[in-house]
Amino acid sequence: MRNSTDIMTQSFNSTLVCDRSDIAQQLVEQLSGTMFEVTNQSASLPKLAMKQLEFTGMFILAVRNCDSDMMALIDMLLRQQPMPVVIFTDAYDAQVEKQAIQLGVSAYVVDGLQPHRVLPLLSTARNRFLQQQTMREQVQSLETKLAERKIIDRAKGVLMQQRQCSEDEAYRLLRTTAMNQNMRLAMLAKQVLATANLLETHSHP
Repeated sequence: MRNSTDIMTQSFNSTLVCDRSDIAQQLVEQLSGTMFEVTNQSASLPKLAMKQLEFTGMFILAVRNCDSDMMALIDMLLRQQPMPVVIFTDAYDAQVEKQAIQLGVSAYVVDGLQPHRVLPLLSTARNRFLQQQTMREQVQSLETKLAERKIIDRAKGVLMQQRQCSEDEAYRLLRTTAMNQNMRLAMLAKQVLATANLLETHSHP
């Protein structure tokens, strides 16, 4: 899975699914030579979903009607590879719009496929996606740090009980051992807990 840094440093390209050949040709020509140049194209979303896509910087869906089945396929594609998605559709469907928002679709445009609007919309969608990815990564990082802090606190408790030492002394022992063994503190803490659990299991057959 690629993060926002990968996407910002990759040269952009687009995958286009369009059910009208004239509109598809128009989009391909309009995006040629831009950062959103079309490198993958299909007239059918189900057919595209069966392929193994190369890295795609932008996913563009331009169809007369966007339905729940299409949203399910987009969900599948996004699980394989997070990317900004822009949907152009002629007909408004409140349920589909709600699904698109839940999936994190960057732009859902109804009856707005106008040549002068395409590039600004794609650029805005890309920036919105990158911002959302950055926020997700920050949240994940915070959650990981909190989980690791809990593990370290539990390991300190084990050492305090085993060695009859203070919390500061237990933490210094963990930190010094981790440095000497070139390990992350949280990884060492997990080993301390695993060893303590193993000893407890053997002492209570």
